[in-house]
Amino acid sequence: MVRLVPMTERLSSSPITKGIQKLARQIDSKSETIQVPVQPGEECSPGSCFDNVRAVVRRRGGSTQYGWRMREQTGAYVEGEFHAVWRTPEGFLVDVTPRADGLTTILFLPDSNAVWTGEDVPARRLMLHEKPCYCGSGMPFKLCHGAGED
Repeated sequence: MVRLVPMTERLSSSPITKGIQKLARQIDSKSETIQVPVQPGEECSPGSCFDNVRAVVRRRGGSTQYGWRMREQTGAYVEGEFHAVWRTPEGFLVDVTPRADGLTTILFLPDSNAVWTGEDVPARRLMLHEKPCYCGSGMPFKLCHGAGED
């Protein structure tokens, strides 16, 4: 069962950096990145957010909120991964998909235009460094290989 966290309870999460704000504006300038609690639902599987949310909506009501799970690789890039969270009947957003990394919150950008059609949606990425490594990792050379100049 999903345990709803009262809005007055403060959860620790990654900060919303300038890089994340910049990418968020590029994705959906009408929306704002928020912290969403991770509270895995019954019978929900890691990596299956769309199916998980659909099942929770069917059992408990509410709706699906599509958007982007935002994260930053410090000094290299910010990334938005297409994601779905549950909008409870009371209007709260909850990430019901279990996480292997143990995070208790995610940074989430609700997308006012996005709808999942069953197809893979490529991640959106914004480089924080002008010269990414030649190997294609997307990271600056120094971070990727540990030495040398960019």
